[in-house]
Amino acid sequence: MPSDAVAWAYWLGLGAIALALLQLLCILLLRGWLGLRERRRQRLWQLWRALCMDAACGLAPSVPPLYLSDSNWLLFFQLWHHYLLNVGGEAPSNLQRLGRSMGLHHIAIKILNRAPSDRELIAATVAAGWLRDVRAWEPLLQRLHDEDPVRSFSAARALTRIDIRAALREVIPLLVTHPDWPRHLVAGLLLEAGPVMVSPPLLNAILNTPDEQVTALVRYLPFADVGTANIVLNRYMVTGQNHELLCACLKAACSPKVLPLVLNSLSDAHWEVRVGAANALCRLGDSSDVASLQPLLSDRQWWVRYRAAQAIGELLRRDKAQMMLICQAQTDRYAADMLAQVMAEWEEA
Repeated sequence: MPSDAVAWAYWLGLGAIALALLQLLCILLLRGWLGLRERRRQRLWQLWRALCMDAACGLAPSVPPLYLSDSNWLLFFQLWHHYLLNVGGEAPSNLQRLGRSMGLHHIAIKILNRAPSDRELIAATVAAGWLRDVRAWEPLLQRLHDEDPVRSFSAARALTRIDIRAALREVIPLLVTHPDWPRHLVAGLLLEAGPVMVSPPLLNAILNTPDEQVTALVRYLPFADVGTANIVLNRYMVTGQNHELLCACLKAACSPKVLPLVLNSLSDAHWEVRVGAANALCRLGDSSDVASLQPLLSDRQWWVRYRAAQAIGELLRRDKAQMMLICQAQTDRYAADMLAQVMAEWEEA
């Protein structure tokens, strides 16, 4: 028995040593493989960075093909996309030609149809948009309805790069069902498209959207032309409408033709609407509208009084003498204090 126990201990010890050595070998092999991969990645980085720089400068380098089986295609995309976002003039067109010569458009189509990881899918979506590959249109339309806001908005952005007019007809109505899209990114997209492109699909979407949902679209009226904004404001700026919708309309007011609607909103029951009306009157009115703003100086809401005082000052072109006359004529202490505060802010500015 003792000899058997010693033998068992001996073989167990040898087994433990063998396992430890095997583990050490695996670690060394893994580190070696990772080192080789990193060195290869660095070589590709240097090669592709030089290619992107040459392309951005208008040179026509000889480029190796980029196959989907190459696991480093994302590395090229990151470099290529970085340069696209940071160059101007003819450089973006040159980089787009480089991407097509590298076969990036073929990779993007395969990725969109195969739907792999989110990282690859979003990269392929962005690439297809920049390369304006019409084959990506249908897959991208399907992605528009994705529940994930990153994937769906990436698809929207890519579609606008492929065909801005057709894309806006699809994208703008979805602003109602995609409140999770970042507003500043949507604003950037519409600003880049311009009022001529934005106005027809936005007006059509607004007129065909239920009143309880239309606020989401009216918020983007500042990116449409004045005529479109006036049509929408004349339809929705009536007493009794949802106050959020009225606030959105007032922010979009950009023509003196809607001044009667703005003046009517100064007495709205919701203080947010009264603030919006004061701001709109500050943009669109003149010194003759000061009298309409003075009742708001005694409003029970601080923000209403403050915006009204600011608007009065701007309509009077910051004329302190006239502001002092209005201030002295006030019988409400809060109204006089607010006018004095606004004038004090002028001194500090």
